[in-house]
Amino acid sequence: MILEDIDRFINPDQIIDRVLYDLDAVVSEQSVPAELGNDDEQRLSGIGFTSDTLVFNSLFESGNLRKVIQIRQYEYDLILTPDVGTNRFSQWFYFEVSNMQRNAGYRFNIINCEKINSQFNFGMQPVMFSVSEALLGRPYWTRVGSRICYYKNHFVRNAQTTGGVRGKTYFTTSFTITFCHERDVCYIAYHYPYTYTMLQYHLRNWETKHEDSMNIHFRRQVLCNSLGGNSVPLLTLTSKPSSHSREAVNQMKNRPYVFLTSRVHPGESNASWIMKGTIDFLLSDHPTAKVLRENYIFKIVPMLNPDGVVNGNHRCSLVAEDLNRRWFCPCPRRHPTIFHTKGLLQFLTCLNRAPLVFCDYHGHSRRKNVFLYGCSPSESWMKDDCDNPAILPNQMEDSGYKTLPKILHSIAPAFSLSSCSFAVERAKETTARVVVWRQMQVLRSYTMESTYCGCDHGIYKGKQINARHLAKMGRRLVEALAWMKVKQSTNSTNVHLTGCSGTDDLSFSTDGYTATNADDLLNSSSSSTPSDTDEYVASSELENNRKSN
Repeated sequence: MILEDIDRFINPDQIIDRVLYDLDAVVSEQSVPAELGNDDEQRLSGIGFTSDTLVFNSLFESGNLRKVIQIRQYEYDLILTPDVGTNRFSQWFYFEVSNMQRNAGYRFNIINCEKINSQFNFGMQPVMFSVSEALLGRPYWTRVGSRICYYKNHFVRNAQTTGGVRGKTYFTTSFTITFCHERDVCYIAYHYPYTYTMLQYHLRNWETKHEDSMNIHFRRQVLCNSLGGNSVPLLTLTSKPSSHSREAVNQMKNRPYVFLTSRVHPGESNASWIMKGTIDFLLSDHPTAKVLRENYIFKIVPMLNPDGVVNGNHRCSLVAEDLNRRWFCPCPRRHPTIFHTKGLLQFLTCLNRAPLVFCDYHGHSRRKNVFLYGCSPSESWMKDDCDNPAILPNQMEDSGYKTLPKILHSIAPAFSLSSCSFAVERAKETTARVVVWRQMQVLRSYTMESTYCGCDHGIYKGKQINARHLAKMGRRLVEALAWMKVKQSTNSTNVHLTGCSGTDDLSFSTDGYTATNADDLLNSSSSSTPSDTDEYVASSELENNRKSN
């Protein structure tokens, strides 16, 4: 592929160099906003197209593609749109392509990538949704692409985008796709999309299913409105009191809080799939979900940056700022979602009800596995760091923050304890994890990072992760909370939390290892045999993720 790029300079007369798609021109030519709709099925035949070139579009929710230049008959250079108000952070892509020929290999070069390396060099493939496949009964996103490579190119970046450093160049993500259907309509994305509209759809489903529940308390509120006018949902999830007695009501009120947030970085759609898995499991009829509801109150903000998600940003909000660097002193006007989320956490802290666990879900573009970042004063940038909840009165360190990742390492095949870090870096002092740790004194304050690619250990080694695996990771996180409760309570093999019957031991399937004792769980091997329910589905199979615009 690099040799083909060099050939452009040697034989420039063989390069077509024709602009096929320009988002700026498309927007400027629209006299009125386009009506919402979907005519994908009607466009499958390619009627009305006068050329054999591909046809591109990105003018839909979460879409990102700014310009397309045809280089050769089956080769196209693509330029991504930077985050709104910036000239940086071009990584997330999501666009439509149509009018293709069947069995022809089309090469796509995304030429304005910024990071020095990518999981595209280590086995990762983009994802694609085919309308023709959907009409055949297979409406799924699937991993696609061959000859995938990520490399440094010759396009020089503006010094304003590099902190004043001159001479830095962009990087190219290159992949080839051979389409199975003539004149298909396909959507190609960096990772499985999860849009704001999809969240609203899932929220309605959860509400409809549980609005008349006799046992589950599921409440959806509006935390605030974003700068773009999108409502930011706040979910409260627990069990209703077992009776109207004062004792039962007080037991409900006194349950510890678990606070979960997600999608502060809009390009990290994997975080939303994990959050969906968490919520689906907590609302399920599984005995462990019942135990969790009866022992915790879950406060969940599933999408902290809906404006960025809607506009196809990768990292920033509409004010061109990384909201995960605004937790120390958020502005109510510029950062309303962070301001109000932090305000709720501060309110709980003032009531002496600070969360037992805080976890902010993220995605990581350059590493494999799922892992946690926590906070350890012994690994802090600050010498003699004592302004935190981990320092005990005797000046010893409370290492209770390590319990949750140890449990996850034993019960979640995608989780890697060796990938975890508990360092408190100076540059991260304004992130959610560190601010909640310091200001709200939450010992177990975490960032959960998820790969876009796959794992390098265990049963998923060498495989690509899909949305089902991500959802299962969301389930494993809250299952680990139940085991953490066991660990804190007693080391007995016969542990009964609130909600467990007198004959039921708290027990989980941990992919070939069934734990009945928390100490055994912490000491168990991570190389156990996978259970049937966790068997990996090869990346060539179609994942159960419906395309939604």
